[in-house]
Parts: sequence; structure tokens; C-alpha cells
Amino acid sequence: MRGTSYIRTFPAPVAASLALMAMSVVEKGLILITSPLYTRLLTQSEFGAVSVFISWQTLLGVVAMFCLHGGVFNNGMLDYEEDRDRYSWSLLMLSNVITLICFFALLALRPFLRTWFNLGLPLVCLMFAMFFTQPAFNFWMARQRFEYKYKLLAAVVIGSAFLSPLAAVACILAFPGHRVYARLFGGESVLICVYCAYYFYLGKKADWKVKFSYWKQAFLFNLPLIPHYLSGYALNSADRIMIANFAGDSAAARYSVAYTVALAATVVWNAINASLIPYTYEKCRKGDYAAIYNITNPIVLIYACLCGGLILIVPELIMIMAPSSYYEGIFIVPPIVGGVFFMSLYSVFANVVYYYRRPRYVMYASVSAATLNVILNYIFIPRFSYMAAAYTTLFCYIVQAALDYLALKKVAKASVCNMRLLLAFCAAMVAVSLFSGTLYYHNLLRYSLIALSVLAALLMRRRIVGAILAVRESN
Repeated sequence: MRGTSYIRTFPAPVAASLALMAMSVVEKGLILITSPLYTRLLTQSEFGAVSVFISWQTLLGVVAMFCLHGGVFNNGMLDYEEDRDRYSWSLLMLSNVITLICFFALLALRPFLRTWFNLGLPLVCLMFAMFFTQPAFNFWMARQRFEYKYKLLAAVVIGSAFLSPLAAVACILAFPGHRVYARLFGGESVLICVYCAYYFYLGKKADWKVKFSYWKQAFLFNLPLIPHYLSGYALNSADRIMIANFAGDSAAARYSVAYTVALAATVVWNAINASLIPYTYEKCRKGDYAAIYNITNPIVLIYACLCGGLILIVPELIMIMAPSSYYEGIFIVPPIVGGVFFMSLYSVFANVVYYYRRPRYVMYASVSAATLNVILNYIFIPRFSYMAAAYTTLFCYIVQAALDYLALKKVAKASVCNMRLLLAFCAAMVAVSLFSGTLYYHNLLRYSLIALSVLAALLMRRRIVGAILAVRESN
């Protein structure tokens, strides 16, 4: 009760930010918790097939749903404050039209895409059923965030995150002869039911009326952003698709488990960045780059140490996450975590670029990095096995961070961090990413480093907490 009353004293934006951050951590944490179940209920090939489906779903969803729930929707909430219900329904109808066009186009092109896109027709239909209904929930969720209504949102998101894997596991046990279909149809059907409820809710709120003038504005706003969104997802998902095609579903499964371990670092950074974005915007508005400078360095250092600590305990995490047949995946986690670290630098730089409303510079960086990643994977995966994808991803995230730093310098004409110190962090992280795998052969040395890391964290706890509170208190 005391904690609840304390939270109620926060301003609405702060309370919503904290609640949504906690919701995101719980939601992503459930992915980590349920992965050990799937890796033991499914064979490596089956787990890999599921991972490839999810990767295709992520990539195709950018185009098929057109990402209308992002910045363009928030702008509409401001511009059409008195007509938010019809605006939401109109954008949902636009999304559905684009989804249907993409569906029939994919059906027509499937015979020519079998080399890369080898999903069965039932799975394609399931995927597009998600694309058709999910935007309704995305729009409702975006509006709840915009209006700082986080209680029902958190309950629905967390409840769905619990029910979906429970249904998937139940279906796997009920249909052991069709485990891939059971996993996907079982888990996704729960989500589709939730999405359908909000689909009809939005329609009823808008009296089922569409205002077509909203379509043109939303379409033209989002069209130039699609390459950026697509590139960002491609950098995360293309690896597994290419690995499955070059090395098989079992290799994609091992890579996916390793990537899931690295997801822990992503969850932490997303929580940090949720507070860092408003802080950065506020200081940019005042032209106070020194404040960003003073906060960014310790936060990046703390995050680098967290990534290093995660790398040290990878063998134990893989043993928890999956059976022993996945164990060789431990050696690709360090470069993937290194890539996640450089992704955080991209966020630090891009936050400033977004403040100055120059998203095209971010798009140039993300498209360049994603294109380079596909090219390098095409060259190196067939030659050096699926493990090469982890190193190409690390390299491409370094390239993206460097390009975004150049964009920041061009847009803001100032630096928001001590580049010499930051380059030292980067060099150390690259070294850890490339050579820490040798520690997995020397457990005594590794455990000693873990103990020293814990001791250092305890000694520096006040500085760590101070850096985080400095960001929170400024929001």
C-alpha cells in the first residue's frame, strides 16, 4: 500500500513511464522464461522453423502493417484531438487495405520465392491474420500510452504474454505429431482473439465510419520511414532467415537461443533508454549538451559492464535455456551482446537526431548497416557456418553507430559524450566480444572475474544509482 500511494504522487507522465517500463521488462522477461520450455518440447529443427517464422513475421509485418501505430499515429492524436476514435479506425482500415494487397501479392509471388520463403500456406495465412488484426491492438495501445492510461494496458499486455505461451505449450502436448503448427497456431490464436476484441471496439467507437482524408496524410508520412523500420528489423531478423537457408533449421535454432540470451541486455537498455529519451529532448531544447555529456558517459559505462557481466555467465544461461545440444551456441553470444552494446550507442546518438527532426539521417545509417549485413551474411555464412552471422552483426552495428555519430555531429554540431572515453569503452567491448569465448574453457578464471565484477558493482553502487536517478529526476 505504501508503494502504491508513493507512485500516485508522481506526475502522470512519470508514473506512466515507470509502469510501461515495468510492463516491457515483464513482457520480455517472459520470453526468456518460456524459451527453455520450447527448446525442450521441440527438436532443434522444429525450434529453428518457429524462429524463422517469427523472423519473417517481423520483417513482412513492417510492410504489411505499414507501422502506422508509430509517430504518425501520435501526431494524429495531437492534430485530431476531437476525432481520435475515427482517426484510429481510419488508420486501421488503411492498414487492412495494405495488408490485403501484400497478401495477394505474396500469394502470386510464392512460386518464385520458394528458395528463401518456404513457409507453408497455413502459416502464411496465420501470419496475415495477425497482420490484419494486430494493428487494432497497436492503435489502442498507442492511444493508452499517449493519454497516460497504463493500468488496463499493462494488465492486457502481461495477461496476453502469460496466456499465449500456456496455450502454445498445451497445443504442443496435445498434438505431438505437428509441433511446429501447434506451437504457432496455439500461441498466436490467443493473441488474435485479443486483437479481434479491440478491432470491434475501435470500429464501434468510430461508428464504423472511415475518413479517407486521413489516409493520404498517414501514407505519405510513413512511406519514407518504411526503409528505416525495415532495415532495423532486418538487422535483427535477417540472420536467422539466411542461416536457415544456408545451414538449416537446426543451426537457426542454436543461433536463436544465443540471440535470446542476448535479449536480456536489450531489455535492460530499452528500460534505460525510455528514461534517457525525455532527458535528452529536454536538454537539447535548452541547448545544455554538457548535461547530456555528463550523464551519457557513466550510463554507457554501466551498460558496458552489464554486457560484460552477461558474457561471463553465458555457459550457465545456455544450460538453463536449452538442452546440451545447443551448447556450442555459447561462442556466438559474446559478439551478439557486443552488437547489442553498439546498438545502445546508436540510440544515444539517434535520440539527438530525432529531436532535431532529421530522421532521414537515421534512415541512411540503418539502411546502410542492414544492406551490409545481408551482403556479409551471404558471403560468410556458407564459408564459415552460422557462427559468422554473429560477427557480421557486430560489425554492422559498429558501422551503424559510427554513421549515427556522424549524423549527430552534422545535425547538432556538438558532441554529447566524451568520444575518447567512449572509444575506449568501444575498444574494450570489441575485445571482450572477440576473445572472451576462450574464458569458457577456463572456469576458475571466469568465476574469479565474475566475483571481481560483483565486488566492483557493490563498491560502485552509489555512483550507479546516482547516474540513474539523475536521469529520472530530470524527467
